[in-house]
Amino acid sequence: MSNTVESGMLRGRPFGGVIRLIKKDLRKITRTIHCSDRYSIVKVGDCIFINVYLSCVGSVNRQLVCDEVLAEIDAWCQRYSDCSVTLVGDLK
Repeated sequence: MSNTVESGMLRGRPFGGVIRLIKKDLRKITRTIHCSDRYSIVKVGDCIFINVYLSCVGSVNRQLVCDEVLAEIDAWCQRYSDCSVTLVGDLK
């Protein structure tokens, strides 16, 4: 993405991404576990919420990117195996 930004103004929606909104009342029991370009993981109480954005069909190296993202997420889930997990996002 840095190469694209350096080449000039971005128009439209050139890249996907993830966002999470946390209700103010829950901030006391909320902790950000991990954030990256493709996914974010937030722990709220004893629950893990994973928000994912996977590459579009036709993207270069799509299978490799998806495999790497899912392997990383699996590693995080194993670290927090005592928590419930909710996985959401753009997974197609």
